[in-house]
Amino acid sequence: MLALSPIGAEPVHNLAMRRELMLGATAVCVVSWAVLAAAAFGPADARDGIAVVADLLVLVPLALAWLIAVRVPASPVGPALAWLAAFLVATPAVETWGQTTWWGSDVVAVVGAGAWPWQLVGFLILLLVFPDGLRWRALCWLVPGSAVLVNVAFIVTMNHHDVPAAHSPIAVPEPLWMPLMFGALAVLLTVTVACIASVVVRYRSGDERTRQQLRWLILAAGAVVVLMVASWVVTSLGWLGQGAYAGFLLGIVVLVPAAVTIAILRYDLFEIDRVLSDSVAWALTTAVAALLTAGLVTSTGYLVGRDSAVGLGASVFLVALVVLPLHRWFHAAVGRVIDRDRVVPLERIRRFVDQVREGSAEPEAVEQVLRDAVGDSALSLLLTSVDDGRYVDLSGAPVQLPPDAVRVPLRTTDTEIGLLLVRDASARHLRRVQLAASAARLPIEVSRLRLGLRRALQEVDDSRNRIVAATVAERRRLERDLHDGAQQQLLAIGMQLQAAQRQLPPDHPVLGELDQAVERLEQTVRELRRLAHGVRPASLDDGLATALRRLAPDCPIPIHFTVPEVMPPEIIATTAYFVVAEAIANALKHAQATRIDVVVREAEEHLHVSVTDDGVGGAPSHGLVTLRDRVNSVGGRLSISSPPQSGTAIEVVLPCAS
Repeated sequence: MLALSPIGAEPVHNLAMRRELMLGATAVCVVSWAVLAAAAFGPADARDGIAVVADLLVLVPLALAWLIAVRVPASPVGPALAWLAAFLVATPAVETWGQTTWWGSDVVAVVGAGAWPWQLVGFLILLLVFPDGLRWRALCWLVPGSAVLVNVAFIVTMNHHDVPAAHSPIAVPEPLWMPLMFGALAVLLTVTVACIASVVVRYRSGDERTRQQLRWLILAAGAVVVLMVASWVVTSLGWLGQGAYAGFLLGIVVLVPAAVTIAILRYDLFEIDRVLSDSVAWALTTAVAALLTAGLVTSTGYLVGRDSAVGLGASVFLVALVVLPLHRWFHAAVGRVIDRDRVVPLERIRRFVDQVREGSAEPEAVEQVLRDAVGDSALSLLLTSVDDGRYVDLSGAPVQLPPDAVRVPLRTTDTEIGLLLVRDASARHLRRVQLAASAARLPIEVSRLRLGLRRALQEVDDSRNRIVAATVAERRRLERDLHDGAQQQLLAIGMQLQAAQRQLPPDHPVLGELDQAVERLEQTVRELRRLAHGVRPASLDDGLATALRRLAPDCPIPIHFTVPEVMPPEIIATTAYFVVAEAIANALKHAQATRIDVVVREAEEHLHVSVTDDGVGGAPSHGLVTLRDRVNSVGGRLSISSPPQSGTAIEVVLPCAS
């Protein structure tokens, strides 16, 4: 009772007080071990050596309590765990003392005969204190109070029990001892349920860290309950005797203190949510499978006989068929409740991956999906460039890594494909990030490959544009050379020949040959002009609109132009001119049209060219190969719409920046 007052107060901040509690619990443990050793190896001979060795297991929670006290002095869990050890070893020490002939053993025997509830006191106080201090102060006082009540009730009614070597000096009438005993046990049970409820309330109202710590305690406590039930079953079957409770005692003395220590010092050491979820799922699966087996065996026993091997085999076979689907269902359902922070985000990522496979989602959205999945709005996904190995973002822009960022590398065999930058360096968060990244591996790799493909296509476009620009420049140079070079020289030769003609008499026999030579020179000049015009229309010097309108006089059917004064780049203007010219030529040759409409407009840095006629239609959509090649060479798009008897529409979109 000396230790309960400080623990029962509102969270103790005095480190000296906590140190005194630790020392007091340690002193109780040492004295209790001395009593047990003296009783086992001394003349009293009231306890065997094996039992004393078992009592030494209390060293485990005591040592863990001191570890917590040294590593986290402000935590109240260290003193609580130390007193858990003290109560566990002090109770058998009192019971053993009562079995000796030492001084006061008759009194101690009376008290010790009903002292067993005190072994529960330390555990219940630990439930109230763990993990960050006491909140239900009144309940903390009710814990030792209920133990005292049960102890007293046992003392005053013990004369009605078969208790060796003990006789209570105070007795109650026999008609009252049953209500008194059951009433005291009911109070103890109520207090125990209230302590468990406090854990549930703290779990529901706690933050993420508190919940993680409580899950360690829940896992250990659940294992202790399973071991206790197993001990009851084994004992009821007459197996192992008192040794059947060894697992249960190990759970109380070793498993719970170890889980509490991990929760305080390294609560994120393991995926406790996953372990707890898997354990509950397997426990439920085992319980349901056992019930199904029992039910089927009973049913088949009535049908084919209780000793029939066929019935037993059929029952086991049917249960085996449903165990795996049943476990999967339990695993998913329990995971959504216990391990929700892992299961729900993973399901969201898997849905996103399926959408990427179906083509209904862009893989570049994986960064936002990962942020939502791990709850880290600062998470950044960087990809390793396929070309030079630099880190780039999802748009392909180079990124300078922050020096203080927490990095999670993403690798495929020996190749690093990317990097995740996160703000939380805790082991738990990093595990969640790695798990989420593993689930999102497909869209991450697709994003990286698409980024490399876009860069390669951009390089191809740039190379093509350079080639086209060089071709245009070469055409302009050739046009200029033909006009200023060969054409001018031929004209000069023609003029010299004509001058020579004028110097000769009219009846000179050479005049006829000179006339033929001059005519051939004029034909050659006309051919050179035609070739120069084919290389680049000279009319484009006055603008695209003027050049296109000059196509109308040579056309035998009306052409209606809707062409604003646009100034696209030279290569785009030349391509648009030849598109319109060839489309008009095709309409005249094949369409039997009576009208042609030419529409040119600029929109969103693109030049749109449309040539429509009212002819017979039926032009193949894959036709106009030369025209398509010309449009594709500058990165444009061409489409043909030509339903029968409804005319033909040629639509061309050319990239430009006016």
